[in-house]
Amino acid sequence: MSLRSISLYWISGTSALALASAAHAATPAPAVAAEADANAAPAVEQVVVTAERRATDLQKTAIAISAFSQQLLKDRKVDSIRDLSGQIPNFSISRVTISHTTQTYALRGVGESDPIQEPVLAVYVDDVYIPRQIGSMVEFNDLERVEVLRGPQGTLYGRNSSAGALRIITRDPGDAFRAKAEVGLGNYGAVDVRGLIEGPLVEGKLAGSLSYIHHSRDGVTFDPTLNHDVNRIDLDAYRGKLRWTPTDRLDVLLTLNALKDRSDSRSYVPVKQPNGEHRTDRSYSEVEPKQDLDQISGALRVQYTLNDNLKLKSVTSYGGFNLNPVNYDNDGEAALIQKNLIHYNDQYVTQEVQLNGDYGKLTFTSGLFYLHERFFVQRDGYSRRNALPTDPVATPGNYGFARAHNITNTEAYAVFGEATYALNDRLSVTGGLRWTNEEKEFTFDNKALNLQGQVTGQSIAGQADKIFSAVTPKLSAQFQWTGDVLQYVTWSKGFKSGGFDNRATRLDLATRPFAPENVDTYETGLKTELFDHRARVNLAAFYNDYKDLQVAYTDPAYPGNSVRGNAGKAHTYGVELETDVRATERLSLQATAGYLFAVYDKYKNAGGLGVDADGHRLLNSPRWSLSGAITYDVPIKVPGEVRIGLNAQYQTKTYYNALQRPQDEAPAQTFLNGTVTWQTPDPRWSVQLSGRNLLDSDKPITVTYTPSTAVYYQNFPDPRTWLVTLKYAL
Repeated sequence: MSLRSISLYWISGTSALALASAAHAATPAPAVAAEADANAAPAVEQVVVTAERRATDLQKTAIAISAFSQQLLKDRKVDSIRDLSGQIPNFSISRVTISHTTQTYALRGVGESDPIQEPVLAVYVDDVYIPRQIGSMVEFNDLERVEVLRGPQGTLYGRNSSAGALRIITRDPGDAFRAKAEVGLGNYGAVDVRGLIEGPLVEGKLAGSLSYIHHSRDGVTFDPTLNHDVNRIDLDAYRGKLRWTPTDRLDVLLTLNALKDRSDSRSYVPVKQPNGEHRTDRSYSEVEPKQDLDQISGALRVQYTLNDNLKLKSVTSYGGFNLNPVNYDNDGEAALIQKNLIHYNDQYVTQEVQLNGDYGKLTFTSGLFYLHERFFVQRDGYSRRNALPTDPVATPGNYGFARAHNITNTEAYAVFGEATYALNDRLSVTGGLRWTNEEKEFTFDNKALNLQGQVTGQSIAGQADKIFSAVTPKLSAQFQWTGDVLQYVTWSKGFKSGGFDNRATRLDLATRPFAPENVDTYETGLKTELFDHRARVNLAAFYNDYKDLQVAYTDPAYPGNSVRGNAGKAHTYGVELETDVRATERLSLQATAGYLFAVYDKYKNAGGLGVDADGHRLLNSPRWSLSGAITYDVPIKVPGEVRIGLNAQYQTKTYYNALQRPQDEAPAQTFLNGTVTWQTPDPRWSVQLSGRNLLDSDKPITVTYTPSTAVYYQNFPDPRTWLVTLKYAL
């Protein structure tokens, strides 16, 4: 089916559904139509979000937000951030990455594909900022809500977030006793266990909860070189919460998290395979894909109601991870071309204090934020120089060996605030401002190695530091055309701090800082509810102007070296549509559409001296991204109730290198997931059959092509998988 056909089908289907809903609403029900009443369409689920640091209706919040409620996540069997791939317009969540708990993102065309660099999308778990993309792929248990805020959010949140913010909100313990357990078994030896217990410890004063996740699965790719399956999953996660509410004004929450990930690092599928064949389920890497990640964090949240108008909130956190080792082969072939043996260690402390006010016509959020982070990298890299497919067997003379050993210390301070004033019952204006000050200290001690990994000499060593500051404003106006139609227009500036190139191999490049990245965002949006609140239709249009884009390129002053710097200028614009319709009591439908135009205005020497990428598409930015979902309560005569759900995602071709060569392209593709849930007559028990990638798509979803080292590999989605889950909830 062509893109045009898919688009017309989606539009016509939505229009027909809207007309059917309107006709249904306009037709009076017969006096004795009990069956008709049973099939009458209720209102769509009202979603409450806390994007503006206070509870507001999604439809009254003047920000482009995608919100997933607890029930919606349950119906779609969304168990992790990665399960949301393709379900949010213009938001690319990589379906596979270098490790299971590492996640990369691109929102509205801009992201950070290198997981060891600072992200442009801020990830928060229960108001705690996660500073690295390593460890940011969160598995869900007892989730209350997921919110994705598009556009710069620096005037509302502690950390800079020039592309947007992803918020994961889990349930806080209360006075009611609850317990739940889920046990799932599936193909490829999948085992999924999730459990929770929650309840009061001191009635009305103290409550607690404990959560546990075990997720494991055998490998889905066979490696003949190692003679076993690879790309396994093996993860255990724990969360404990203790909530103290001594008075109506004071609410104190202590949260502890721990994670152990022993999944494989990703094994790539090389394009060049023995005997001229190309199988998507084969990797020939000679490196054992070992990964040991231990992650721990703790947070103390204190909320105090000063009076009827003012609330004070403090969030203190400490956390980090130790990823040692993470070993992977960066070519997928049974030859030593690119091999990496890595140790990452990250430790961070954050402190955020908010004062939130509500005086009727005037509401505001203000805050102070502090971050200290120490990010340690030790990377032993082995790479063949100037290798070509016709090269003879490599010898030590045409190899390069090096150990990158560096530490980045960050001290960040920020003052931020945003206020909204209602000029009348319909028109409100918002103003926000943020001041950010960040000091980066970069210490490096790189060594030369031999084939056995022994140090043979000093490469570079030194230290550098730099302070980066910025003031980023926001202006917005909102107009309530009717009780169900809100329009807003917004201008805001975003900022991503500068830093140092932790992949540098020369002293002068290691000590040379790159500048911050800046964006001006212009956006308008329309939020509507139609047909007696049976349909929700939200629309947003945006334009982003990026300056000093942080990219890798070849500096003419340092020929032969790829450096990280500010060679890029880009702009993106697009449209995002999200709809939710309750057609009948039994049937609900959702659909999203994203159109994205994202290009580099200026990107010199992207592929070497004189090889530019001006006018080329930004990475990981498909022109179209569409999704549709259906949930239907099947009217069959069985004990209990049966609900089915289908969710489809489609995106057009995507490039993974700015040079935009045919080898850099991942083709257009479609994914289909589904669930069948049987709720037994006993409401405590249910059984769910879930399936992912039901179409068994085997097209590459990421590609890497490097002619200088003869590296050309692809990443493929996991094959069709199914899971049967027995659930108990008390």
